[in-house]
Amino acid sequence: MDPGKLELRLSYAAGRITGLSVVNSRPQAAIVLRGMPVAPAVALIPQLFALCGQAQGVAAMAARAAAEEETFALRHDAGVAAEAAQEHLWRLLSDWPRELGLAPQDAAFVQWRRILAADPSALVSPDFSDFLDQGLLGMTPEAWLGLSRADEFESWCRSSPAPAARLCRALAAGGECVAGSSPEAQLPVLDANAAASDWPALSAAFALRPQWRGRPRETGAYARRHEDPLLATLASKPLLVRLVARMQELAALMLGDFALPLPGAVMALPLENSRGRVLVETARGLLMHELTLADGRVADYVIVAPTEWNFHPDGALPALLTGCACATEPQAASLARRAVLALDPCVAYEITIDRQASP
Repeated sequence: MDPGKLELRLSYAAGRITGLSVVNSRPQAAIVLRGMPVAPAVALIPQLFALCGQAQGVAAMAARAAAEEETFALRHDAGVAAEAAQEHLWRLLSDWPRELGLAPQDAAFVQWRRILAADPSALVSPDFSDFLDQGLLGMTPEAWLGLSRADEFESWCRSSPAPAARLCRALAAGGECVAGSSPEAQLPVLDANAAASDWPALSAAFALRPQWRGRPRETGAYARRHEDPLLATLASKPLLVRLVARMQELAALMLGDFALPLPGAVMALPLENSRGRVLVETARGLLMHELTLADGRVADYVIVAPTEWNFHPDGALPALLTGCACATEPQAASLARRAVLALDPCVAYEITIDRQASP
């Protein structure tokens, strides 16, 4: 199946990004499941997604259990948490360094991806804590999460030789968006009952352009953590704050610090007419599955993925970029790439620039 891509078209005039259109050609993979017996359909779902296969598989099994009215308590899935840590490491050790002109740590990323995929319990091991301390943050995960004031963060960012501090310095030096989305644009962490109240039934149309209470919302590490004191002080730097939120969440995953929600949370709810609704927090944000059964077969299946939240045509990416000052078209393209990376799509993307005549 063609995974599709994001087509992003920037409008640029007089040294400013004046608009952004987002076309998402990612297919709704769950359509192929309709009419299948439920067991093979559930087994197929992780194979339909190149990324977050563990989260998709867990969501599918939980959706079946809920549709069959089996008991499924709220839980934290270690495999989904470890998968989220792998995704965060991918961005922090490989993609962000390359985008910012720094040396990537590909060998470390490959090593920890292999370890965490084989043994999710390694996420909370002393070895992983040591890596975060010595190989990424330059301080223990506990100390990193203890940073709460702007002066503490700025001192670390300015003076630490740690790879994470170098990322923050390089991003700050490369320019920021002039204005970011407000906290009100973040999708709150919802439990299954609240989600059922907000969305009595999911549909294919909703999955393409999801909204919460009439507005597109952002999901992911920043949405989960935007009320953190340190992130609140960085809110005027929308790319930096999202990068730091990812670092915070990686440290919290290692510590099992549930003061704020973490990837790996799995919530399921039986609904009427043999439907099961599941919410899973993943590295990229909220994943929802809704399965409807009829005579042991899939009557309908809807998957609402984080990419459709974060790359809604009227959502977070246009809010981040529209109005940003960029002296040249290459600078506009660079800023757009960084904003896309901050929102972390699960498909490829392509950026084109339309030059408009100056008014």
